[in-house]
Amino acid sequence: MSHLENHSLASRWTGFGAGRAKWRMAPAWLALLVLIAAFGGSLLPPAVFPHALAADAGGFPRVVVDGLGKEILLEAPPQRIFSAGLVFDNILLSLVPPERVVAVTRFAADPKDSYVVDKLRDHMVIVDALNAELVVATQPDIVLVASWSNQDEVRQIEALGYKVYTFTSFSTVEDGLETVRRIGEITGFEAEAEALIAEFWRRYEKVAQRIQGRERPAVLSWDGWSTTTGLGTAMHDIIEMAGGTNLAAVHGIQGWQVIDAETIIAMAPEVIVTYEGPEFVARILNDPVLQNVPAVKNGRVYSVDHTEAANHYYILAIEELAKYLHPEAF
Repeated sequence: MSHLENHSLASRWTGFGAGRAKWRMAPAWLALLVLIAAFGGSLLPPAVFPHALAADAGGFPRVVVDGLGKEILLEAPPQRIFSAGLVFDNILLSLVPPERVVAVTRFAADPKDSYVVDKLRDHMVIVDALNAELVVATQPDIVLVASWSNQDEVRQIEALGYKVYTFTSFSTVEDGLETVRRIGEITGFEAEAEALIAEFWRRYEKVAQRIQGRERPAVLSWDGWSTTTGLGTAMHDIIEMAGGTNLAAVHGIQGWQVIDAETIIAMAPEVIVTYEGPEFVARILNDPVLQNVPAVKNGRVYSVDHTEAANHYYILAIEELAKYLHPEAF
C-alpha cells in the first residue's frame, strides 16, 4: 500500500488550546459511571479482541522516542496512563483495559466526539485542562500530551519527575494511524494496535476495489470558517482515497486556506464536502451566489462524519464519502 502525501485541528483532537474547531470543557473532578451501549460502528469484528488483553512484560524495559525526539525509558508496561487529549482517549481505550487509564478528557464522554464512551469508568479523572495538580493526584506512569499542550504545565509535570510523551503530528490520515502505532508501543499493545491499522487497510481495500477505474469527480471541502483543505491534511487524503480529486490541491493549496465564494465559483467543484452538518449543507445549497456552481446546481453537497477522527476511524469517513461520490458502486 503506497504512502499518502503529507493547520492542525488542535482544539478538537486534544480538547485543549486555541483552534478553529468547536470544543467544550468540563469540571476536572467529575466522576462518570457510563451506561451507554458499545459503539455500533466498531472497526473490528466481534470475534477480534472480545476483551482487552493485558500486555505482559515482554519487550520491557524499552526506550520510546516521542515526537520531539525525547527518549523515555519505560521499565514496564504503564499501568496508570494520563491522557491529555481526545485523540489519545479514543486510541488508548480502543487498546488497553480501562483500568490502566487514570485520566481522560471530558470529550471522551460525548458520543458526538468519542468512540469510547462505553469504556469510561468512574475511577477516571475527567480532565478540563492539563495541569500538574491533576497529574500529582492520579500518580500516572506516563502522561500523553500534544505539542500544543500548555508548555508551562508540561515543564512543571516533568520537573516533578513524571514521564511525558509528546505527540507532534496530527494532520494526515497516516499521522492518525501512526499515533495508533505509537500508543501501542508505549502501552505494550503493539499487536492490538497493528490489528486496528490492518483492519483500516482491509476495509479500505474493499472501497478501492469498488471505485477502481471510475471517473474521479472534482471535490472541494469547505467549512463554516470559509476554509478549504489542500495537501497535507486528512480531508485531502479522505477525498482522494474515496475516489475524488481534491480541487484545493489541484490549485496548489497546502494545509488550510480561507477561500471566498468567488473562488468557489471559479473552481467549479462537482462536489462540495464539509464536516459541519446538514444546516451548513442547506446554507450552501440555498446561497444565491453559488447557484451556478455544479455541485450546488446538482445537489451534490454533503456533510461527512469522522473526518476529524485522527485515528483508525478515518475509514468511516472514507467509506461514507466514497458512497456519496460513487453511489453506483455500492
